[in-house]
Amino acid sequence: MSGHGYGHLAQCAPVVNALWQRMPGLKVTVCSQLEREVIAGRLERSFDYRRVAIDPVLPMHNAWRVDVPAALSVYSGFHREGEAGLARDRALLDALRPDLVLADIPWRLLLAARGAGVPVVALCSLNWAAVYRQYCGHAAESGAVLEDMWRGYRAADVFLRPEPAMAMPELDNAQAIGPIARIGRADRDDLLAELSLPPGTRTVLVALGGIHGDLPLATWPHVPDTTWLLPQGVHAGRDDMPDCSRLSMGFTDMLASCDTVLTKPGYGTYTEAVCNGVPILTLARPDWPETAGMNDWARQHGQLQEISQAQFTGGSFAAALQALWQQPEVIPPAPAGIDEAVEQLVACLPAD
Repeated sequence: MSGHGYGHLAQCAPVVNALWQRMPGLKVTVCSQLEREVIAGRLERSFDYRRVAIDPVLPMHNAWRVDVPAALSVYSGFHREGEAGLARDRALLDALRPDLVLADIPWRLLLAARGAGVPVVALCSLNWAAVYRQYCGHAAESGAVLEDMWRGYRAADVFLRPEPAMAMPELDNAQAIGPIARIGRADRDDLLAELSLPPGTRTVLVALGGIHGDLPLATWPHVPDTTWLLPQGVHAGRDDMPDCSRLSMGFTDMLASCDTVLTKPGYGTYTEAVCNGVPILTLARPDWPETAGMNDWARQHGQLQEISQAQFTGGSFAAALQALWQQPEVIPPAPAGIDEAVEQLVACLPAD
């Protein structure tokens, strides 16, 4: 899995958990820069773990702004590793000897797997080639970098695109599937009780995909009978922003129990919010390649209200929050992409 935020884990984990239900004896090794503890919070069984950089992590100034000069340097360095980098990926596969590679979404590893004769399934709502092209396409070497990236993605037996996914006309192996999301246990009364809040208090979960940066909490509005639930490790010193580190609820149960999630365009939080029937207050992110498609999907299948970065920073979004709560409820879609992805993985695994 790519180590950029938690969206890649949010896509892979439900699929792997469902695959374990079909194949209880399956051995899973996770290779990623994400922390083992974070991964263990999503996977339901024990797994082997290799903390390894198998693709670049896109540098960010904060949760919504890409550091373009740093991105140019990081991707250029990865590209220039050339055969030496590919050899390291081959060595990793030689050591693990997998029957199948599930990639979300390192591209060079797909080439290594193809060269080793290992079946490989790519799974993601985006691809890093399209993201690189958006921010770094002006670079002199971008043509060569993109050629390598597309060649890697084309090496997959199939590239599964869970809804809502960006278009990938460059890939003949792309296949659309339904959304992937965990369904939480909604219990608003229990959440309020754990927070020692009176009945009827509204809760807004702040979830920015594992990339927090400096949140401008001091400017955020005081909304009557409303409490903000901040990411772990973020403290505000305000009565309406309690310490959530002691809560016993898991993330998805907490999300399902909230009245709103404040987030940015990103796969994991969007699909989990929509599939759990939780309204989304989202930060405008017009430069991110997934934004338009994700927002259209969330408006069609759920409740979504967008705020500008100036509103987010200045705290002038209380009216937007009220407008979101006035939108009509929508029947949530089922996360059909989980079973569809499992069928593809089972089909690609070699028969015993």
